[in-house]
Amino acid sequence: MTTSVRQARRPSATPQRRLAPGRPVKVPGWAVAVAGLLAAVVITVVALLAGGGTAPQPHAPSPPAPTAVVADINGQKIPVREFAVYLAQERAATFAHFRQTYGAGDGPRFWTTAHGGQTPADYLKQRALTDVAQATVVLGLAHQHQLIPDPGYGSFLAGWTQENARRLRAVAAHQVIYGPVQSTEANYFSYVLHDLDARLEKELGETGTIPTPDSALHAYYRTHLDTFRRQDSLSKAPVTPPFDQVVSQVRQAYLHDRYQAMTSKLTRSARIHLRHAVFDAVPVS
Repeated sequence: MTTSVRQARRPSATPQRRLAPGRPVKVPGWAVAVAGLLAAVVITVVALLAGGGTAPQPHAPSPPAPTAVVADINGQKIPVREFAVYLAQERAATFAHFRQTYGAGDGPRFWTTAHGGQTPADYLKQRALTDVAQATVVLGLAHQHQLIPDPGYGSFLAGWTQENARRLRAVAAHQVIYGPVQSTEANYFSYVLHDLDARLEKELGETGTIPTPDSALHAYYRTHLDTFRRQDSLSKAPVTPPFDQVVSQVRQAYLHDRYQAMTSKLTRSARIHLRHAVFDAVPVS
């Protein structure tokens, strides 16, 4: 028997006042308040236990509007709608990375479970941000060299709508068109960027923005002989033609490498101002 129990059974030294039979007992107000509080605590505990021991979670924030600005890159506003294009493009690569590197499997918590200190959702958003920064650099250069009138995504959307409408009219008039009758937003954006890359690369070479002196071309040829090796038509053995026979291919390859290096450097040094509230609220699933 514990001390507390023994003390509870010990006769009180203070005489107890007996209550008359049938006389109502007056309970103090503070006792009623304490009893009510204890009852509320008990009800709350029971409810938590019944719900698995976890308090109700707050609702996830509403996704931002497609026109909300997720970042400013070199002064160009990037809407959520444009950012979502790159999220979709990088989704498969992100899943493959976490599956191969960490053995992560698909499931309801795949995007929010951290591996190596980073969740797949954060990894995906960073890859998409790098992609959109590089696209913004290319669009900015294309605008600077007067290849496009406006580098903004709104201008692209207007062009996409017009192109799809033109194709529908051509089909209705039984005219020949190349490619799909209607392009998705993502596919047409990819097409526009690839086309701009090719045109911009050529423009930068022709204007001398990316110089291609003979000395640089000769040096490039000597260090990339395998690139220009081909099969001899008679002996079928691999041979490398002399520089004079492949000078145009050497120049094209050199220009392409310099263009890639230039745009990559500009992407790394791009001025990126994230709108964190919007960036964090962009859903990934």
